[in-house]
Amino acid sequence: MTIVGAGTMGTGIAQVAAQAGIAVTLIDFAEAAFERSRAMLERSLQGGIEREKLTREQADEVRERVTWTTGWDSLANAEWVIEAVYEDPDAKAEVLARAGELAPEMTVIASNTSTLPIAELAEMSGRPERFLGMHFFNPAPAMKLVEVTPGLRTLPEVTDAALDLCARMGKEPRVAPDIPGFLVNRAFGALLAAAVDIWLQGAEPADIDGALELGLGHKMGPLATADLIGLDVCVALLDSLHEQTGQARFAVAPELRALLEAGKLGRKSGEGFYVHGR
Repeated sequence: MTIVGAGTMGTGIAQVAAQAGIAVTLIDFAEAAFERSRAMLERSLQGGIEREKLTREQADEVRERVTWTTGWDSLANAEWVIEAVYEDPDAKAEVLARAGELAPEMTVIASNTSTLPIAELAEMSGRPERFLGMHFFNPAPAMKLVEVTPGLRTLPEVTDAALDLCARMGKEPRVAPDIPGFLVNRAFGALLAAAVDIWLQGAEPADIDGALELGLGHKMGPLATADLIGLDVCVALLDSLHEQTGQARFAVAPELRALLEAGKLGRKSGEGFYVHGR
């Protein structure tokens, strides 16, 4: 397997694949990215050992199966290529076009995109019949879900192969339609927007989250989840859903954007809907 993009998601997916016995090559184009990727992998492996999810021998095997490179040579023998670069259409177009050009004819190319239309990315690859979305969730080693999204021209056997690969990696895939937000982000965006509306009517964040946790059986309410993800990420998600669907329910409330502009990003800044670290 070849993964293009040695950031948080690419590194996490590489670990998941390597733990399943798959040799992985991570492609990136900056040595600093490799240093960060190696450090992320090491922290994750050490955490797995400490939590008794991995033995030291298993961690060593993962290290041996993951390699890093700045070249495209690994595409020549790749059965799977997963694009995991940042959410920029131009950046993804360049990677997917190169993968479609260099990988063998039968290679499946997948994108880890969380926001961009799979049908459009499929055309960028030059092989839409052997292309689909495989959206892993962060942190990839811990999160069980993978959204598998076929494009308009994806062959059924390619979708089946992706589902089998996810299962081999210990994931629980779900087939998602090629719509803005796919399954999770589409539903979470609507729930978050509704929770923000209730907050603006005067309800306290803890009451909103507590009611939804108790009433719907959720482990964490939408406002606490937003603080965990980061309000900057959540606003970008809502903006993307609003732009792509035109639905008013996804429009970002001025009060939510004001939190962002005040630097209140959630846990990573110490304050969002809640105050953290006090």
